[in-house]
Formats: sequence, C-alpha cells, structure tokens
Amino acid sequence: MLYFNMNVRQKKLIEKLHKLERLSIEEEAVIFKVAPMTIRRDIQLFEKQGIAIRTHGGAVPRISEPAQLFIQPDASAAQKKIARKALELIPDDCNLMLSAGTTTLEVARQLAASDLRICVITNSLPVAAVLFQTKIQVILTGGSLRNNSLDLIGPVTEKNLDEYYIDLLITGCDGASAEEGFFTKDLNLAEMEKKSVKKSSRTIIVTESHKFRKPAFVKFASMTEVSTVITDKKLSGEDASKITKSGIELVLV
Repeated sequence: MLYFNMNVRQKKLIEKLHKLERLSIEEEAVIFKVAPMTIRRDIQLFEKQGIAIRTHGGAVPRISEPAQLFIQPDASAAQKKIARKALELIPDDCNLMLSAGTTTLEVARQLAASDLRICVITNSLPVAAVLFQTKIQVILTGGSLRNNSLDLIGPVTEKNLDEYYIDLLITGCDGASAEEGFFTKDLNLAEMEKKSVKKSSRTIIVTESHKFRKPAFVKFASMTEVSTVITDKKLSGEDASKITKSGIELVLV
C-alpha cells in the first residue's frame, strides 16, 4: 500500500501527526477502537513512505517531507456520481486522456477498482499515483510542474501529445458557459487542454453544475468541440436546454 491509497483512519492519523507532531500507539488504538498492532502497522507504513519516524510507543513526523502532497481530498457526493457515470462511457481497450482535476481524479479512483483494461495518458501526478500498480497502463505526458498543483504543462507536454492517438478525453473545467464553452484559470493549462481536445476523437466534460455561468480566465473548448457533458441535476433548465440544442449529449446524475 502507498500513501496516496490510504484508508480514512490512516489519513486522519497523518493529519494528527502533522498537527500535533506526535502519535501514541496506545492513545490512537483507543480512539479508533482497533488493536494497538493495527496502529503500529500504520506507523510502519508511514515510516516506509518517509512520512514518519518511529519512536518508543509512537511516531513523530519526518520534517519537510513532500510525500504528503499526494494525499488528495475526497471527492464530493456529486463528483462521485459524475465519475461513476463517466466510467460507464469508457470502452475497454481504449486510449484515454485523463486531465488533472478533482473530478477526473475521482474517475481515476473508480478506474483503479474497475476491470477495464485501457491505457491512460495523463498530465496529473495524483492520477498516475492512483493508477499505480493496477492493470491499467499509465503514460505521463511529461512537461513542467505547475507551481501550485501537481500537474504538468508547457511546450514539452503539448509536443508529446502529438505522439499519441487518443480515443477519449475526460476533463473538467474551472468555469463553464452553456453558450460559449469551457474555461480554466491558467493560461498555460488552457493551451494543453486545447491540444488535448484537438487530439481526441471524443471529449467528455465532467463538472459540477455550480461552475456554469461562471466563466474562468481563458476558454479551452467551445461547446461544439465536446461530445458529452456530465454534471449534476442542479443544472438549470435554461442551461440544459442550450446544451442539448447545441447537439451535445447531456447526462445529468
């Protein structure tokens, strides 16, 4: 098991470890109602991953450990429903481009637990981490790491995309307009997303409905460039009508 696939108890233990700067095996066993050996094994895992240092009866955090960055927040209920529906639309034995984002990360989590045998191309380090040691082949795009998130962008990323045939792109957005299309806050990320859309035979947008009518900084795809939009049932009737009139498949979950 790796730190980016930890269970709820282990994630809570890590949060406490970094907040209190110590863990007690006996105390945590009582709090979580498990045997002390269970907490001891958790701490052994943390040490193996470079997150903690074992002490007598507990553990202390390893200082300046970047590994904790891979521990991503859980998806919302809406994102989980959207991801489940997206999974149903992924054919076996396809080349899937899975872009960075919280909803696409949830798609990756559900892919990891599925029986699909596909190739995933991604610019997201968390997505690659979730799919590590599964039967899914993973290809990282390469490129420059963004300053504020664990995804890859830039000319190298865009150039490398030319080497791949992509059956399906699944991506999210920072903002959306039922008339204009889909937006992101980052100019460099937008260029990568534009290239991904052009390279893909089919594009599915996965996004929560609250992002509609909130265009972000730069558009990466017009409405007519995507095949399907999957969102939650809180989408307004007016926006739903505009999307379907554009000839786009709209799936509400």
